[in-house]
Amino acid sequence: MSKQASATRLIGTAALAALLGMIAAPSFAGNYAEGDPRPAPLVSSTTRAAVTADAVQWLKTAPTQGYTSGYEQQAVVVSANSRAAVAADTQLWIRSGLAARQSGEAGADTMRPGYREAAAEYARLRASPAYSALVDQLKNQQAAAQPQTQLR
Repeated sequence: MSKQASATRLIGTAALAALLGMIAAPSFAGNYAEGDPRPAPLVSSTTRAAVTADAVQWLKTAPTQGYTSGYEQQAVVVSANSRAAVAADTQLWIRSGLAARQSGEAGADTMRPGYREAAAEYARLRASPAYSALVDQLKNQQAAAQPQTQLR
């Protein structure tokens, strides 16, 4: 085979590879908007009072969950925790180490000393004045962010 024929073959192969690469490039890019892992913020137009009233109304006609008509059910209790209280509790749960203990390979093994230490730290943090200070701080942050939120 001559040098010219091998050069022509090499150029032809390179051109074919470049063409196939250009055709395949969009399939490697994917649709990032469709599989975007970042959560989109959700804004609710329903008030807390409306949600509570709806929950109480639904629970009046809710299934008995295994109780027969001869047994009295306990009164329905709707939680009154604010978003700030739930967020503060979650931060303390993570800070105490319980989140890491429950998400590990062993899961929530309450018999392990590490889990017990984390649970004791969580209880200590939850009973400390730092919890109410964190709740107040988060309430203030949410109140400051409230006027900036617009419903569409």
